[in-house]
Amino acid sequence: MFFTKIALAAFSVGSAFAAPATHQHQARALEILTTATTTVTTVQQTVQGELASLEKLSVSVNVNASALIPQLEASLLTIVGEITQIVGSVTPLVTEDVPQLVGDELNNIPTLLNGVLSIANGVESTVQKVVDNVADDVLTAIKPELQLVLSTVQPIAKPIISFALSAVGQTVGTVVDEVNTLVGQLQSVIGSLLTPVTGLLSKLL
Repeated sequence: MFFTKIALAAFSVGSAFAAPATHQHQARALEILTTATTTVTTVQQTVQGELASLEKLSVSVNVNASALIPQLEASLLTIVGEITQIVGSVTPLVTEDVPQLVGDELNNIPTLLNGVLSIANGVESTVQKVVDNVADDVLTAIKPELQLVLSTVQPIAKPIISFALSAVGQTVGTVVDEVNTLVGQLQSVIGSLLTPVTGLLSKLL
């Protein structure tokens, strides 16, 4: 009897410590997700503005090459810098032990995926317009920057895709369906950017 009481007491103490630890772990996971989502949303808005400026520059007919090239290079490098900011925020999603999310905790994941998908789509369409519109000598000059921009998408998309699929796990529901759809769309865009031979990046090599 005495042993049983001790065992029950030990179990109670262990449970008391385990519950706060589990709660803290879940809170940390949500903090990481919130930080990543906020960063992606902020960068998305900035990049959209930069991409619009880049597209406008690419169709400038009254600007000679010597003046246009440094403007395009500066705009492209600004976009690279903005997108690269996301890496530090999304990396903990896969390097830290983020538990499977449930219920309302899942709602931020589509927002995160939509933000990265918007950036990826914007980069793809704008770079294609630049390639289609600038003169050959201009394109040759800015190829390294174009390649760099295209190469920044995958490092931010891959950890987010891995996290999203892991976070929903075997859960079912509308949000999970949305997550899976967005993951498919994001993987498709990455493929169109980076696939050997047919990908946009390959065409610039």
